[in-house]
Amino acid sequence: MESLTNKNNNVIRRGTVTIDENHIRHINYIINQNGKIISEIKVSLPEFHRPETSNKIINEKVNFVNGFKVVQTSNGEYGYIKEADNTLLPYRYDIAFDFNQYGFAIVGKDGNVTWINKEFQHLNLAGRMVEESKSNDSWSRTDGWLSVDTFSEGNIPLSLVYDNKSVHNNVTAYFGIDGKLKEFYHYNGEINDDYPKTHFSNGTPFDKSGNAIADNYLLFAKGYYTSYKYLIEFCRQKGFIKILDEEAAKYFDNNTGKKLIRNINK
Repeated sequence: MESLTNKNNNVIRRGTVTIDENHIRHINYIINQNGKIISEIKVSLPEFHRPETSNKIINEKVNFVNGFKVVQTSNGEYGYIKEADNTLLPYRYDIAFDFNQYGFAIVGKDGNVTWINKEFQHLNLAGRMVEESKSNDSWSRTDGWLSVDTFSEGNIPLSLVYDNKSVHNNVTAYFGIDGKLKEFYHYNGEINDDYPKTHFSNGTPFDKSGNAIADNYLLFAKGYYTSYKYLIEFCRQKGFIKILDEEAAKYFDNNTGKKLIRNINK
């Protein structure tokens, strides 16, 4: 299996989905690391529904990780064996990865990707962890995301999940290790907890310091966000802008600074 760790900054996303003249779906799943494609996984499925379930395992020589191991069955699907009783569980996916230290794993199915927990509930587009009613259920447009990031580093790990299935709306949200979408409260000198935000149109992953940018807001992993307008006003009140201005002005007051500016502008 592909090894996913927090340090790799991996993003799993759906690539192209095509249907050929024989009514076979061809789905590409793409693994990005630090903005570059490092792997592509190609899956072929019936146009509708799922392949007939198989319990015949074709890759026995894999290791257990955090209580489970990922195995492939003879029909090309992936499933999990539970270490506690060595049983093959009934849930099947197009792609599947090891459970991480927080008890979550990334899976893909029918061109959607998402997180699952060890109870095999998956994160749907409504932000809820739901269990499949049948082990070989197809996933609809609401059952998964276009892309999923591994959890960020830092004291409050968060995973960026993104979808654009709606023609008029992109959705970015942040999934926490508590199994919920993170709620962010507006801070403008004081916390406004009336209408927390869980969804944004676009956003960046959280960095090691616990910060991200979404919809022109600065997000803090603790669960609040602020506008650039307030941030600038705060910096002005504290004198930070004056300090920045004085530091930047040094480059205009000596030959070294002027030479550096000329080189940048070439």
